[in-house]
Amino acid sequence: MQEFFTLARKILAEQMDIDPETLMMETTFEELDADSIDIVEMIMALEDVYDVEFPEDEKKDYSTFGALITDLYEYLRQMKNA
Repeated sequence: MQEFFTLARKILAEQMDIDPETLMMETTFEELDADSIDIVEMIMALEDVYDVEFPEDEKKDYSTFGALITDLYEYLRQMKNA
């Protein structure tokens, strides 16, 4: 999980032009002024890295960075175990 968190944080920080160290699990997308496009771009970058496609219908309205990456990480774990 830590490796996934670090990578997701790096990707989003680059997209938002912020210091990755400011991104914590409890950081809200509202605090970052991140819109749905920013979130989708981060998800797409992670899909490219892990060569997986996260299901569109399961994408929820995530309020925090941690909630989003936890769900994505769990999906990756399920795919590896399938």
